[in-house]
Amino acid sequence: MSSLMSLLSRITTTCITGVFAAVIGFQFVAWPMQVTRADEIAFDAAKYLPETTVGYLEVKRTSDILKTVLDHPIAQHVQTLDVWKKATREQAYRNFLTGRKFFEIQIGSEWRPAIEAITAGGMCVAFDGKTEGLVALVRGQDSDTMENFRVKILELTRLSASESDIPEPYRDLPIYKLDKGGAAVVREWLVVTNKGELGQQVLDRLLDDVAADQPVPGTLSTKSGFQTARQTKPDSAVAWGFLDMQAIRESKQVQEALERQSENPLAELLVGGIQSTLKNSPYVSANAILSHSQLKVEFSSPLQADWIPEHRSFYFGPELKGTAKALPDVPETLMTLATYRDVSGMWLRAGDLFNEQMNDQLAEADSTLSTIFSGKDFGEDILGSFEPELGLIVARQDFTDIKPSPAIKLPSFALVASLKDPETMRPDLRRMFQNAIGFFNIVGAQEGNPQLEMDMSKEGDVDIIMSQYLPDKKTAESATAPIIYNFSPTVAFRGSRFVLASTTALAKSLVATDEEAKTSESNTQLQLFADPLKMVLQDNREQLISQNMLEEGHSREEAEAAIGLLLELMSHVKGAGINLRVNNGQTLLNVNVDVHGEVR
Repeated sequence: MSSLMSLLSRITTTCITGVFAAVIGFQFVAWPMQVTRADEIAFDAAKYLPETTVGYLEVKRTSDILKTVLDHPIAQHVQTLDVWKKATREQAYRNFLTGRKFFEIQIGSEWRPAIEAITAGGMCVAFDGKTEGLVALVRGQDSDTMENFRVKILELTRLSASESDIPEPYRDLPIYKLDKGGAAVVREWLVVTNKGELGQQVLDRLLDDVAADQPVPGTLSTKSGFQTARQTKPDSAVAWGFLDMQAIRESKQVQEALERQSENPLAELLVGGIQSTLKNSPYVSANAILSHSQLKVEFSSPLQADWIPEHRSFYFGPELKGTAKALPDVPETLMTLATYRDVSGMWLRAGDLFNEQMNDQLAEADSTLSTIFSGKDFGEDILGSFEPELGLIVARQDFTDIKPSPAIKLPSFALVASLKDPETMRPDLRRMFQNAIGFFNIVGAQEGNPQLEMDMSKEGDVDIIMSQYLPDKKTAESATAPIIYNFSPTVAFRGSRFVLASTTALAKSLVATDEEAKTSESNTQLQLFADPLKMVLQDNREQLISQNMLEEGHSREEAEAAIGLLLELMSHVKGAGINLRVNNGQTLLNVNVDVHGEVR
């Protein structure tokens, strides 16, 4: 990668020597404006790469990517903002413009059609495990295009190079030296590498002109894992990547990381099953799909049931069929997390999952929790009373016409679960919640905090036990009350549904419907919603401005501009999400970011 940066650095450096262009006497040739799409040119870089390639990433349809990003209404709008205009007045941006203009003069075209033509056939970056080298291959529209690039750009970079950097021939091909490795052009291909041995292997195959569209023995194209992974690539992908996990696991450090016991229960809940998958999977592939309103990246890896050890069966469930349940809709929700995790199973198998230090901490916590929960075993009796389908909801709180109102307004949150035996566990959990409130009151009194007052409500099958902090006379009508007034801990029941919420309002919303939650196809699904999050930030605008002034040393005007820019950018985003599922023997992890198609 340093070689690639070196090449770019040299191209920029040649701006200083622009005056020599007339002396060299290059003829400006108009660049072809009609650029052939990448999917119309066979992209077969894998047949030039060695079989020992460990990582591979290819990018196609560069013109589509540029069009989607640069021509998007939001991108156009950003350029009208004061912060953008200010940035364009900085010296660094002026240097960039100078370099870009010189590139355009030398290449004989505006930068965008030039880049599209140079990368019309796609590009890739690969890492070779044997030489520990990086190589980049860029396929241009045709050999004339790349020869023009070689003469106008690579040759010109020698103006700022020393005599030792004069191109050396390899099989009559000029090799342009970089700090490490070099660059060369073969027909319609540009090759850049930081390892000479790796570069020679690639150049030999290019110069030997191996048969088109045919796998070549001894290359990445014939690697079984690569061929299998390649079949999962969707036609709509603008980028696709491959990791040879078998080769990566040969590293002692990677092997130790995959074998290591967890130090954090939360990390185990989030990625424990993925760790077991990577410990056995032959490869991981990834693809990116870009549209006018979304960027989605999907990671894929084979998965077999016998790869998941018994102590991690809590993660994917029996026969890898554990799926989450859909969560109730709540107004102004800013985050939801629905997942399948047998937390009781994880807790009871802690000895196999966690290191000695964490197990000591968990044993101490288990003793304390058993006291709070009336002597019941926390792992087996309490956690074991819930179904493995769990949900977490975070929503904005509306403090309009509510007093006291905290100065810092936090969103409310709630855990949603289902009871295996509601008739037996509902009375027990009610008593345990009351005991917990009493315990918090004792601790709070010692710290000078206000006390929680409890109340109960029962209507039909809905049972709610609520609490709220009692304000003193000074705080009762305050609009800047302490942060603790964000909370009114509440537990609610409806049928088998159990809700433990930070506020009474959210708990009531979550038991308002008696519809049975539908099972999804996902093991885990996380969703973020930008509009409610922006509203939460708006609610705390003054606190954010004050914090910016203190931490960054800004004036109030500068802090207001910074927070305003944050809110402005957020208004263009719809949200984001992460989705983990198992399908046809594959672990599929999707990450997406959604934006508005138009300026709001």
